[in-house]
Amino acid sequence: MDIFAFCDQVVINFGVDPLQVGNYTPYELTLIAKQKTKENQDRFENDLCLAWHVEAFGRQKKLLKLEKVLKDARTPKRKQISRSDAILRAMAAEKGVIIK
Repeated sequence: MDIFAFCDQVVINFGVDPLQVGNYTPYELTLIAKQKTKENQDRFENDLCLAWHVEAFGRQKKLLKLEKVLKDARTPKRKQISRSDAILRAMAAEKGVIIK
């Protein structure tokens, strides 16, 4: 694909200002295209998660109070220490190094 066709695609598909496209290198245009593609994928996944949750809540016989759902969603999740991390911490403790 030649550079002009690529620039046309970036302008049309990814919303880059046509007057500014000449100020970018092909690598920068590629990064802009990848970023926009990632944003679109993230937005699609968020919409899919929203649809899943709407259906999941719709199937419940008794819906939880919104305050409880929000409280559960806002509480930080505890990080589980893996077995390998525990071993490394124990080895470090033997050497006198304390890892928090």
